[in-house]
Amino acid sequence: MKLAFALFQYFPYGGLERDMLAIASLCHQRGHEVTIYTRSWQGIKPDAIPVVELPVRGWSNHQRAVQFARQLQQRAEYKTFDAVVGFNKMPGLDVYYAADVCFAQKAWEERSGWYRLSSRSRTYLKLEAAVFGAQQATRVMMISQAQIAIFQKYYQTPAERFHLLPPGIRRERIMPENYPALRLQKRQDYGLREDTLLLLMVGSDFKRKGLGRAIKSLALLPDTLRERVQLWVAGQDDGEAFERQAEKLGVSHLLKILGARDDVSELMWSADMLLHPAHSENTGTVLLEAMVAGLPVIATEVCGYANYISDHHLGQVLPGNNDAVSRQLAQAIADIASTERQQWIDQARLFAQQQDIFSLTEHAADYIESVALSKQSGDSKSNQAG
Repeated sequence: MKLAFALFQYFPYGGLERDMLAIASLCHQRGHEVTIYTRSWQGIKPDAIPVVELPVRGWSNHQRAVQFARQLQQRAEYKTFDAVVGFNKMPGLDVYYAADVCFAQKAWEERSGWYRLSSRSRTYLKLEAAVFGAQQATRVMMISQAQIAIFQKYYQTPAERFHLLPPGIRRERIMPENYPALRLQKRQDYGLREDTLLLLMVGSDFKRKGLGRAIKSLALLPDTLRERVQLWVAGQDDGEAFERQAEKLGVSHLLKILGARDDVSELMWSADMLLHPAHSENTGTVLLEAMVAGLPVIATEVCGYANYISDHHLGQVLPGNNDAVSRQLAQAIADIASTERQQWIDQARLFAQQQDIFSLTEHAADYIESVALSKQSGDSKSNQAG
């Protein structure tokens, strides 16, 4: 089959981008002809899958989004694809991979009427409706169960158009057999003292991930704990404002912003807990990656995968949006720091053995194939009827 994968822009450290490339690669391995369309591509391109960069212009992101969708549909080969799979909301998709939360909910519940009248808001609402509108035909691969009801509330999307995928974390995040020795060696390599309590955050978009909350929590820790804490942040974003915040609170010496990293597994095996006090998070794949790496996780309840933390006793889940989050985060850090580390390691091994949290890519490829076959069948029947 001929499959088109469409993504506004690619950079190698985004979860959505990694998922797209993993699904595209598996479809290619299964013998399908895959082409990726994007506005821009950072990093190494896949050897076996063509990447077509469309020359999109526009003063704003929402204008460029519309131009990208329009150019894709105007391509001569567009109608020859058995399925067009989108990883951002746009018209003309057969399948959409829903990594983003519902924009309509944010526009109507978190913003003013003036915001909804803006060009940006009206454009993104229109793009979202082109996927989820009740009269559309796009099938939707969901990675968050909770978001299905929200989309249905605003768009009355028929239930049969949704397909829920299991999580899909990478198995190399699991603690290796030589974990104790490896952890000790890595901590030495990173220059960590034996008694250092390493708090780790992983992910771009620092503001949305709650880095400001985490920095504030450092200042709220008991003195005896704070003097041995380090907060390391791995992700691609501008950290200058957060460094100023840390300096103002007197904790700048505890914060290290690492930038984008290729050694996230090693960082997780070296850390003592993962912090993810997000303001908004559709799923939070990094939560599961940390859990199988032996880390207790502290996250907010807005994260789609937060239930795994509480269900499997691998950390604490905090209320998502209130003024007390930083104080509650500081208390959770202290609680976890006082718990025997072997407890988290034992729980993590059980979790990795018992839960289906690795097969998103396979299920997504299966579903794309089924939609493409259904489309082929429909086209065939239409031609016979004609």
